[in-house]
Amino acid sequence: MILINYEYDFVTGKVIVALNKDCTYPDSIFIGIDIEKIEILYHDENATDIENIGVMLLVYLKPQTKQAVISAIEKLEANPCVVFAEPDYLMDLFILPNDPYYGYLWGMDRINAPIAWNYTTGSPDVVVGVIDSGIDYNQPDINNNMWVAPYGQGIYGFDFYYNNDNPMDETGHGTHVAGTIGAIGNNAVGVTGVCWNIKMAALKIGGNSNRVDIAAAIQAIEYANKNKISILNNSWGGRPYSAALKYAIDQYDGLFIAAAGNNGMNNDRFPIYPASYDSAHIISVAAINEVDALASFSNFGARSVDIAAPGTNILSTDLYGRYTFMNGTSMAAPHVAGAAALLKGYMPDLTTLEIKDIILSSANKHRNLNGRVSTGGILDVRAMIEIVTTIATV
Repeated sequence: MILINYEYDFVTGKVIVALNKDCTYPDSIFIGIDIEKIEILYHDENATDIENIGVMLLVYLKPQTKQAVISAIEKLEANPCVVFAEPDYLMDLFILPNDPYYGYLWGMDRINAPIAWNYTTGSPDVVVGVIDSGIDYNQPDINNNMWVAPYGQGIYGFDFYYNNDNPMDETGHGTHVAGTIGAIGNNAVGVTGVCWNIKMAALKIGGNSNRVDIAAAIQAIEYANKNKISILNNSWGGRPYSAALKYAIDQYDGLFIAAAGNNGMNNDRFPIYPASYDSAHIISVAAINEVDALASFSNFGARSVDIAAPGTNILSTDLYGRYTFMNGTSMAAPHVAGAAALLKGYMPDLTTLEIKDIILSSANKHRNLNGRVSTGGILDVRAMIEIVTTIATV
């Protein structure tokens, strides 16, 4: 049984339920619960899991109240067929108000991207999934780098929030993230991403506010797994521990880049999820400013946060062809996602864990980050590429 904190915000009218593999999905599980419908949230017959989970369900309740969710979970947790039941927690997109302009794409220079571009600018065979508010796929600096979904699975991804095939951004957050990852380079237009040649999938999990829900995120992760999308950027999170989200991430085959959060707190003591999950495929990213200090808003953690990247006054793409400065660990994470795509494009045979190890082992150590992130360093794309270039010539 997991510890549930009902003080955190969650979607009223929905409950996430994991069932034991040994159960045959009896109707008796839901006796006494006023249900509108039930959907399969996550099911992988090949999944390996110590919890013996067979399937995860999204249960829609007729009463749209907080108490109905609490009551349903209490009844479900008492059933031996239920591994766990939890609310569909709401989490926040990591973004802060804009600060004054201090430089133009200073982050690219700080991570030594221009030197790495002498070796590679990426590959269109690499797909990065942006799990966020969507992407403005009409943005001229992004459009040609958008992934085209297989027939019947959406346009440039999928909208798991409204459950339709049009993942158009409504807030600009996901579009800004996408620009840092993979805005087209050397095209005399706007900005450039860390990885110039790339395909990005818009996996929309939020509407017109800065909130996203866990069920949509889980569906996006499963979609990425099925479509062999090898890197996911996740510039969002919150305090609630979701066993369902943790399970989906553990089953994901690719690299899961997560923003560390904007509370200015120690994640070792006060975890932010998904960044703080103990999962082999996660890279948790803090934000630095232009003088290589941890940004005042950035979360940190000597054990739970892996690496730092530029996250203040970051210029990137916005809605309707515009460009905007933003701040947050939301802006730091896509630098790492773009670097991972650059690395994957340069050496396609690298495994997920090899990519993670190269990114972390090549971090540029800095005294400001000693004891703040596990590597004690800042993303260094040049060092990362030089490591694999040396491997290739051995």
